[in-house]
Formats: sequence, structure tokens, C-alpha cells
Amino acid sequence: MNRSMIKKLVLLVAGLILVNLLSTQFYERIDMTDDDRYTLSSTALDYLNDAELPILIDVFLDGELPAEFLKLKQETRQLLEEMSNEHPELKYEFIDPTEGLNEQERNQVIQQLAREGVQAARTTILDQGKETNIVVFPYAIIAYDGKRTAIPLLKSVARSTTEQRVNSSIQQLEYQLIDGLRKVSREKEKSIAILRDSGELSDLQIADFIRSLQAYYKVAPFGIEFVTTSDSVQPRQVLNALNQYDLVIEAKPTIAFSQTKNYILDQYLMNGGNLLLAADPIIMENDSLANEQQTAYALPRDLNLDEMLFRYGLRLKKGLIKDLQSGPIALATGQGRNTQYEAFKWPYYPIASGSQDIAITKNLEEVKFEYTGSIDTLNSSNRKQILLSSSENTRVVTLPTAISLSELERDINPDNYQSDSQILSVISQGNFTSAFKNRVKPFDNPDHKDQSNYSCIFLSADGDIMKNQVDRGQPLDLGYDLRTGQLYGNKEFLLNVVNSILADDGLINLRNKDYQIAFLDVERSYDQRILWQLLNIVAPILLVFGFGALFIALRKRRYAH
Repeated sequence: MNRSMIKKLVLLVAGLILVNLLSTQFYERIDMTDDDRYTLSSTALDYLNDAELPILIDVFLDGELPAEFLKLKQETRQLLEEMSNEHPELKYEFIDPTEGLNEQERNQVIQQLAREGVQAARTTILDQGKETNIVVFPYAIIAYDGKRTAIPLLKSVARSTTEQRVNSSIQQLEYQLIDGLRKVSREKEKSIAILRDSGELSDLQIADFIRSLQAYYKVAPFGIEFVTTSDSVQPRQVLNALNQYDLVIEAKPTIAFSQTKNYILDQYLMNGGNLLLAADPIIMENDSLANEQQTAYALPRDLNLDEMLFRYGLRLKKGLIKDLQSGPIALATGQGRNTQYEAFKWPYYPIASGSQDIAITKNLEEVKFEYTGSIDTLNSSNRKQILLSSSENTRVVTLPTAISLSELERDINPDNYQSDSQILSVISQGNFTSAFKNRVKPFDNPDHKDQSNYSCIFLSADGDIMKNQVDRGQPLDLGYDLRTGQLYGNKEFLLNVVNSILADDGLINLRNKDYQIAFLDVERSYDQRILWQLLNIVAPILLVFGFGALFIALRKRRYAH
């Protein structure tokens, strides 16, 4: 070997050593995906940078898994790698919690995980051509500073294929993990008052929504109307107490508001408060149909809110909405142990999908309404954003009107559904003018304001939008229909609304992040399997022979002389 070759070899080795040393000092990952799938959002970076203590994450996606769960596992691992690069003290582990356990031990582990919020799911895998039932746990548990919380990794999506379900879950991965980190690493700063004085939905009926809010905010019940019957409590004291809350939620009031309550809410808004009002302008419940005639009358409900809402540029319309784009009603058939529930299309249950251009409604499942009215937006200086509307195939029914289950026996005539789309929920933001400006006040208030600071009002024309079903005395997930098994997007929608009102927009943006997941075309791959099998087997052999022949030819040519 001559000096020139030795010099080149030394330079090559030195260069490799230098590159290796530099790579240990400077580290950079480049995301080459079109949708920046492996680039953490600014919100995620903020939460990771604010976490000063070690973060420990156990992911229960290991062992024998179906193909769709393997895809979810791969994407979860990629995301956790990115997060650990930003937070060196973030440690994660993929485990199979039931590996090597007998049946009794396995059941004990399943019960223990259930107490922590990890629910087992049954699925099937193909094993040598046979389907085998297995139990999987599509969850992670995150631990920080002595606190732990369960994180669901697989999203339930109504009427979806497996690929759509996995795609939706992968889109939510960053949100779910960062949301879990937020729950264990940050103190609750904002507070919410749940009004309990005008015949609202019971605690049990809104239990799941309240439970979801409590993961982020301080939530407490609050009463206003009792000031009208109490000599010891003054309205100004109630107003001052209410002003301590960042948001007031009114969940389907059924009793008309007094002027005192209206004025307290008005001045709460004037002081920069926010109101989430799910008001039902129609009296109608499914229980009313449980009679021999299977008929009930839908009636208008007067909540004494019309004038106040009018001053804010909003109006509740009392026409009953029927929509061809609707959910089913489940009715019992059979008797005793043979009772079964059958689903029938019910136009009184409008199903609304929001715009993909609005952060609050982007990537949401359909939201279910029941016996809903509608909303008018009036000219005012506030910025109004329509969130959910009925479809173009809508019918507005004047009240009072009879509703009968016998309608299910008749075919729906689309010609009767020619009304324009109707607004079902809206959010209004800005500076409001007091509904009591230049009017007599119900009580003396030296701090009265005619113009608000920046405030926000969310109005829904259906109070049942936040009502969860109850089974055997236990509240079910908000949006879940026990009889049909469908899961609607009511909870995610309302959480987005609350996050938006309370300036948690980062969480909404995370929840709405878009990914384009590439899935294998199963039918096409099956049709072309022989071609690809031949290519995988024959192509490498041909390449080896080709390079060998080329090498021999070049060698002969070089040493021919």
C-alpha cells in the first residue's frame, strides 16, 4: 500500500471520528412528513418545558396485538421519542400487564387497572388462519410529582371502520398525552360555577360533563334565586361571590328566571364574566310518550330570558326542529327476558356537524340534539360565530304540536323538509351592553355597569346537549347512547367550547391536529401478492448476479493488459 492510500485511509478514519464526536454534541431530528406528524406543537413544547420533574409513562400496548393496535403502538412510540428528546427526564415503557399471569392473577390485574381508569377491550387476531379472542389495554398511565392519571389511546368513533378508528386515534395522540401531562403537572387556575336554582338538570344527569371539567378547572355549585326568599343574603353579596368565577354554566333551566337573577347574571357579564347557557325553549321529554296513546304535546317554555338575550343580539326561537339528518330512537320490543331494543330514525333528534374551518368544531363527531328549538342572531357589535346548525333538509314545527310514536309507521316525506338550515348553537364574544341600561334595577347596585369588559356567551337551543344517560344509577359517558351503542361528539364539543371561552386554545388546536395516515390497500395487496412475492425473492438474486457479472467484467477489462 503506497503513501497516498495510507494518507487517504487516515483522513477517512479521522473524518469518521470527527463526525461521530460532533454528532454527540449536536443533535437534530428532521421531520420529512408533509403533515409535520413528528413535530411537536408549541403547546406541547410549553407543557414539556414547564415540567421540571421526571415524567414516567407506562404504555399498555405490548405483547400479542392486532395489526391496527400495532400501528397505534408504532405511532405512540414515535411521539414519545419526540417528547423524550424535548424532556430528557421523560421515561416511557411499553408493557403487557397480563403477561405470564394465570387466569386469577389476570382478573385481579384487570380489576386493579379498571380502578385507575384503564378499561380492558376485547378484540380478535388471526393465528394460523383462526380467529383468537384477546384482551388489550389501549391506555397509558402518566405519573408526575406523585400524581397519576390514565390516558385513553384508542378513540371510540361511531359507525367507523377500523382504519378510520385508528386514524382518528393517531390524530388525537399528541393531545391525549399532553392533556394527561397537564392534568398531573398543573394546578387548576380557572373556576366554574354550576347554577342549581332554576330546575336545571340534576347532578347525576350532568355528572360526566362535570367530571370532565374537574380535570382542568375548579367546579362548584352556585345558587342565585334563593336571594329572593332570604332576608339574610343580599343580592349584591351574591353578585360579588359570582364575580369570583371565570365561567357560569346553566344546564337546561326549566323554571323562569326572576328579574333579580337576570340582573345578577347581566352584571356578572358586565364585569367580564362568561356564560354557557344550554336553554331549552321547548317542553318535551321522551318520558311523556310512555302512555297508552304513545303521544305527547310539545309546548313552548318561557324562561323570561327573551328580553335579556335580545339586548345581547341573540334570540331563542320556539319552533320545534325536525331534521332528515337525525339520530335514532330506541324502542323496546318483546317482553320480560325477551325484551330487545330496536332503533328507528327519529327526526326530532337532529345530528349536527360543525365546520372544519372553526377550531371548536373541527374533527368532531356529530353532536346530538333532542327536541330542540333554534336561534336567531341579531345585529349587534359582538362577534358571533355559528357553531352547529341543522341540515338543509329541515322542518320547523309551530308549537304546540302533538308528537306520536305512530309517526314511525309512516314513511318520511322529504318534501316536508324544505326549510333552510337552522342555528342550533352559537358563541358571541366582545363588549356587551347591559340589558338593564336605562331601566329600573331589581336592587340597588352602586357598582352598576352599562358596558361590559370582554365577555363571552355560548347559547344552545337544547339543554339536553350536556345530559348523559344513566344506567343502574351510574352516569354514562356524555354522548353515549346506551340503547343504540352510538357515541356522539357532545362531550368533546362542550369541552372545546369551555376551553375556548377560558382561553385554553392550545388544547383545542392539539385536539384538532390533522394527520394523513397511510394504510395498506388490503384488497389490492391480495390481488398483487404473487407479483410482490416474486419481486421480493427474485429481484435480490438478480441484483447479486448483476453486480457479480459487472465486477468480473470490470476486473477482466482492468487486468487485460
